[in-house]
Amino acid sequence: MEIFQVKDRLPDSEEPIVLVIGKFDGVHKGHQHLLKRAKSFCEPGEKLAIVCFTPHPLWALKKDPIYQRAITPDAEKFRWLAYFGVDKVYNVGFTEKYAETSAETFIREHLNGLNLTHIVVGESFNFGKGRDSDVDLLMDLCGERSVPVTEIPFVRDGTDHKVSSTDIRAAIYEGDFEEAERLLGHPYFIEGDVRTENGTYLLTGLEEFVIPKVGKYRIFVDGDRAEVHVLENGEIIIPQPATHIRIQFDTI
Repeated sequence: MEIFQVKDRLPDSEEPIVLVIGKFDGVHKGHQHLLKRAKSFCEPGEKLAIVCFTPHPLWALKKDPIYQRAITPDAEKFRWLAYFGVDKVYNVGFTEKYAETSAETFIREHLNGLNLTHIVVGESFNFGKGRDSDVDLLMDLCGERSVPVTEIPFVRDGTDHKVSSTDIRAAIYEGDFEEAERLLGHPYFIEGDVRTENGTYLLTGLEEFVIPKVGKYRIFVDGDRAEVHVLENGEIIIPQPATHIRIQFDTI
């Protein structure tokens, strides 16, 4: 999978692509459904690409602490996107300046160098300055280039409630990893560096990840079950030495 770090205009490419636009925090069941539908529009020789944003716009613009951390920070997000069949990722650095980009500028200038064959977005998609531009405007603007746009309905969680990153964040914080995995459609992982302090192994560097509240939790490490202890400072005591480690929270 190719990854492009973008500030504004996406790099030119003649390769035909089906493009999906979204934040993709968690790459949860709703995102997976969006990707699957988008993949179905790819004709032979066409690639599946996404435009996503880092950090979360609500953190970049409003410093909302709920969105300071990610369910899937970039490296983890890219891992899951590749797993679910994405060929190209255009990861846009979201800033206050970027938020001033109008919908017209985004479509006519930032995406102008791409060979778009289709654009796919989720239900109630908003984009552009002030988030006051909707799917109808997207269709109108893309119509200038004869690029079709498809809006995909939300995936519901068994009631009339859409699968959302907000609910997944809450489940992770409460240590309800069974619920988090049900909504994600895959296990929840975190990773970081390990340091030793007075004979204790501490998983550190987790500032970008949503982590559960203080407490003890069961995990998998390299396929083996173990237990970790989340501390008030956000570090995690782990049971074994390492330099860098990736752990999966157990749902049992």
